[in-house]
Parts: sequence; C-alpha cells; structure tokens
Amino acid sequence: MYNKTISSIYKGAWLIDKSWVDAHSPLILKTIKGEVAEWGMPEEKLYHDENLEVPAPQKVHLAVAEYDGEVYKARPYHAADKFPYNSIVMIDITGPILKYGDMCSYGSIDHIDCINKFANAKNISGIILNIDSPGGQAAGTASLADSIRKAITQKPVIGIVQDGIAASAAMWVAAACQELYVSEDTDEVGSIGAYTTMYDLRGWFEAQGVKVHEVYAPQSVDKNRDYRDALEGNYQLVENDLKFLVEDFIGDVKAFRGQRLKGKENPFTGKMYKADEAVKIGLIDGKKNLEQVVKRMKTLISLRTNKAA
Repeated sequence: MYNKTISSIYKGAWLIDKSWVDAHSPLILKTIKGEVAEWGMPEEKLYHDENLEVPAPQKVHLAVAEYDGEVYKARPYHAADKFPYNSIVMIDITGPILKYGDMCSYGSIDHIDCINKFANAKNISGIILNIDSPGGQAAGTASLADSIRKAITQKPVIGIVQDGIAASAAMWVAAACQELYVSEDTDEVGSIGAYTTMYDLRGWFEAQGVKVHEVYAPQSVDKNRDYRDALEGNYQLVENDLKFLVEDFIGDVKAFRGQRLKGKENPFTGKMYKADEAVKIGLIDGKKNLEQVVKRMKTLISLRTNKAA
C-alpha cells in the first residue's frame, strides 16, 4: 500500500516546507518501518468497481445566497457530464503532493487528469483550486503547473488558500493559476526552493550483520556518481541538480506572475510570506474569502463570454 510513498521519501528532490516534514517525522519513520496501520484505498480506485455507485457531485454551500448552488466539489472519479450546465467546480489540492497518489491521497497525475477533464468540458464555466499544502515531490509538479496554464486558455482558473499554506511545490502550482488569493491574514505562501535528503544506511546494515558490496562495470565510472560522492561528503553534483530544478521553478513563477511581481524583496530564496507581505511583492493577488472568489470567478466568466461574442 505504501510503496509509492516510501519510494518517494527515499529518492528525488523535494519542494516542501521543512517545518511540516519535521512535524511529521515520527509518522514518516513509522511508515518506512511498516508500523503504520494500513489505510483504505483512494476513493477513485474504489469506484473502479462497477458494482459501486459513484456518488453525485456535492454542492459547495456558500454564505452568499446569490451564488449558492453554483459551485461543486470535483473529484477525479466524477464524470464531467454529471455536473449542471454553467457549473463552477472546486478541486482540492491538499496535503503533501506526490506524483502518484498513495495512502488515500491524490497525486499530481490525478490532479492533471482532473483539471484537463473539466477544462475540456463545455458544461463547466470555471475552475477553483482549493490549495492547502506544504508542497511535496518535485517530480510531477511542473507538469501539474503546465496543465493549469493550458486550462486557463479554455476557462478561468482561480486558486485560493483558505486558512492554510501554499508552500514550495504547492506554490509552483498556485502561481500557475490565473489569479491567486488567500482568505486569512495568517495564511502563508512561498518557500520557493528545493532540497533533497539522502540516507546513508551503510552503518545500519553493518549493525545488522550485513556487509554490502557494490560492484560497478569498469565502463560505468559516472553511474550513481552524485549519490556516491554525497555519501563521502561531496555534494557538488547533487547541488547542481537542485540548482537546475530551482531555476526552472523560479522561471515558471516569474512567467506566471509576470508584472505582478514587484518591490525590492527577492521572493526566490525559500522564504515563506504571510498575506500582507505576499500581496506587496506580488506573489498573490489579494485577500478574499471563498464567496468573494466565486464572485470574482463570475466576473471572469462574464468577461470571457462577452469577448467571445
């Protein structure tokens, strides 16, 4: 059940807030050791069983009566034709982001399929991304951001952070939205940067009485060179890979946010920003609650409709 999650923990670069990782370290360690009770399978896998009826889309009940009943929660297992005409769908991107879904969570691949599906649906007028995530695995994040940019060419896509965070990988995704808002002064966005964790298990194996011998073909002098060098304390090759990744990350955020980025503050050092700071430097477009975001979405839909007419 956990093979994808554990594999992701052991390898690759991470675009994730370190404080979240530290807070969950005991759970991560137990998961690696197989001490966590098995969880159920993700919903969309359950509904692959033709004997189970897929639940109908749920309405998002809003405080403003004028817009209540027009926004629906959307999941990967929902068929687009099950939504009323002119619906606005809200897709949750919450929790740590992995490329492949696991442990009851949706992965970047699932989110991409979901966004593409609703972007191409004629009965869907707009997409709201409800984001609350510390970030996650680097792999899959750029593709998810790309899917959002493509969706914007077909209909408005607004991101909202509601009393939460959009850090690192989640910031890459959030920045791709046509507009991005937070609901509370205490919400945080940013952490534009990357790091990786490498585990030196040689001492542990030896303590278990296992002597590990790695033998390489004489031609394979550069195979696993970055990993082998890092185990000896030379991180240059790993740092080069991370630098390339972060340059791509920064380049996308600059392109997505464009001229909205402003001020002397450099937001690309990995720092997190609360709402007011994020507005000042242009990482977000302002502070709005969900009802206000829906009102803004209706305006953007109307502008597109009038332009197309």
